[in-house]
Amino acid sequence: MDKKKIIVMCAAIAATASFVTGLFVYFFQTSQLKGNELRVDGKGNYEDLKKYMEISDLETLINENFYQQVDEAPMLNGTLKGMVSALGDPYSVYYTEDEYKEYKAKSEADLAGIGISAGPYQNSGQLKIERVYSGGPAESAGLKENDVIVAVDGVALAGLDYESAFNMLRGPNGSSLTLTVVSGGQPQDLPITRATFDTQYVTYTMLDSVDDWNIAQIVISEFNGNCVEEFKRAIQFLKDEGADGVIIDVRGNMDGSVKSAAEMLDQIVPEGSLGYSVDKNEQKDEMTADADYFDLPMVVLVDGNSASASEVFAGAVQDRARGQVVGSRTYGKGVIQAILDMPYSGGGVKLTTAVYYTPNGNLINGAGITPDVPVDPPADLTALTFETDTQLQQAIATVREMVVAQN
Repeated sequence: MDKKKIIVMCAAIAATASFVTGLFVYFFQTSQLKGNELRVDGKGNYEDLKKYMEISDLETLINENFYQQVDEAPMLNGTLKGMVSALGDPYSVYYTEDEYKEYKAKSEADLAGIGISAGPYQNSGQLKIERVYSGGPAESAGLKENDVIVAVDGVALAGLDYESAFNMLRGPNGSSLTLTVVSGGQPQDLPITRATFDTQYVTYTMLDSVDDWNIAQIVISEFNGNCVEEFKRAIQFLKDEGADGVIIDVRGNMDGSVKSAAEMLDQIVPEGSLGYSVDKNEQKDEMTADADYFDLPMVVLVDGNSASASEVFAGAVQDRARGQVVGSRTYGKGVIQAILDMPYSGGGVKLTTAVYYTPNGNLINGAGITPDVPVDPPADLTALTFETDTQLQQAIATVREMVVAQN
């Protein structure tokens, strides 16, 4: 072997050793920082070291056989991303240093939106507008409920996950963007300016008299902001108007605080469990209601974009036999998450740390809430009206039956 080949081989071995040593040191230091020890079995074998040597073997094979030169930094990030991806949890994510800086900047910044709530549209990555908030930029631009956003500033949303797609709508107050929207089957480009404004997340109205019964509708678009106080005002509205029954609509509600949902449930559910969370150590954290509540026939209206706090809300009403759940099976996201700093890489990781159960012990995550009265929404949501909203019409019929039975 000539001298040049020997030098190249030595350089390759040194590079491999450097990569593996760095990776080992990273995991070792992280382990020590958390008070862990590298495991040794009865025969003196370092079990943890074997894991890192597997990575070393693969890295060597890549360096020796891959047809291009490989940058080691992306390989390390890929290793860390792969570890989180292998958990099989769609809500756990590893962020590289640059990604984590961007994530924290967006989380900590006072970003503005366009005044809508939206959910995934037919698993396409596109967004279906669920609510257009009064006084916001979306209302001024002419956006309507059930319009579908297919692109933002010319970037197609197809293939994106929900969080990434929705975050494209947020930005500095006063900044502009152009939405490509399908409304009534026709695509159009709409310029819009982001703005901050007060949002009312709970709205309420008395529907037209149903066979001489007074049926009210409360719409909860998000469990955010001042929603608890707004919900209390909605309950007072039911009392003042002499409502005989109520429909609580959480369709398209994918966001918000489970704590807020529990406080709202406390207004309408009798004393007892509202559901609970469980972590990996079987530590149970239960939410409860007190004995003081407002009682009248109730339907909770849900769909495939009712997620998280909405599912805790519907599950509590269903399991406590407080009302009927009408609509289509919910999204199936019932998790608690934590954002954790990586000690040495500068990155971060978002991990699911616990999952929610309904009062009767039914797991929400991955399963969702199955309605008592299942009814699918119309195929064409872009032209939905009060009369063609099959889910709402069924909810009205169901709560009417409950009112009649009670009287």
